[in-house]
Amino acid sequence: MGMDNLFILDNLYSAIRLPGIEYAKQLAGWTYPNHRHPFFEYIVCVEGVIHQWVSGQLYVLYPGDGIIIGSDMFHQMEMMEDCSFFVFHFDVEQSDIHAIFQMSAHPIIRHAEYPELYERVRQFLTAYGEHLRLISRGSPLSNKVLSSQHDIRVQMEHSIKLLHIHSSLLELVGMLASWFLQAKEGQLTLAQVKPSQLKLAREAAYWIEEHLLDEVRMSLLAKHLNVHRTHLHHCFKSVYGTSPSDFLRHVRIREAKLLLTTTDWSMEKIALTLRFSSSAHFSRAFRSVVGMPPLQFRQHAKEK
Repeated sequence: MGMDNLFILDNLYSAIRLPGIEYAKQLAGWTYPNHRHPFFEYIVCVEGVIHQWVSGQLYVLYPGDGIIIGSDMFHQMEMMEDCSFFVFHFDVEQSDIHAIFQMSAHPIIRHAEYPELYERVRQFLTAYGEHLRLISRGSPLSNKVLSSQHDIRVQMEHSIKLLHIHSSLLELVGMLASWFLQAKEGQLTLAQVKPSQLKLAREAAYWIEEHLLDEVRMSLLAKHLNVHRTHLHHCFKSVYGTSPSDFLRHVRIREAKLLLTTTDWSMEKIALTLRFSSSAHFSRAFRSVVGMPPLQFRQHAKEK
């Protein structure tokens, strides 16, 4: 009688790279500057309130909330009060999983929407937080010749724990992918956006951020990217849900909020720096985005 295999697989391969992981506490007012990198980033607010900007869009994170930031997307973080947060970066080789994260239109996951995910993060920090803290300070065996059986065993136990840490983060990536595919399936833009369109929109957003203080014309941007302006507009709106011009306006208003709260510059100087045609134009644009005039925003910020 032949053997009855319940299943047989020649190869089970799923490469996920984890280039960085951090659990930190920061005081109110701490910021991480605007930047981008070729990895996905998952950020979880553990305590406090975090303002997370992603490609000019503001997301407010409260305890238990998390957010996925797509690769090559500009983002910056600001602590609105004393905060602690957990973050790790990852990259996925599987193209379909990569697409789920990259093309999700709404990257935030509220605690109330998926409490199991935050609970898993808490379990991870409880199980491995102390070990990771010790690793970040340098392994006691890192510069030592492993001469004794005890040293060799300790090193092996350390390597096994790292394997468990990796598998736990892999589980978190799987939970995140399932959430975006199932719970927010209607919000994914997989069918509408091609990879080439996504790449073009990301490059346009990068160029806009890099030339924020310059005289930006969409015709010049289209020429720089070697595409027709109409095609650029279509791709950008398909990915970001807004036009390049509106994206530029929101990014400049984001910078205006920073200048209003960190400098005593006049409205005229801020308007001139951010390339608004006049202080009145700046005030109208600011109010349309923020909901109040810039002077009122500055006053409210001082009262906090």
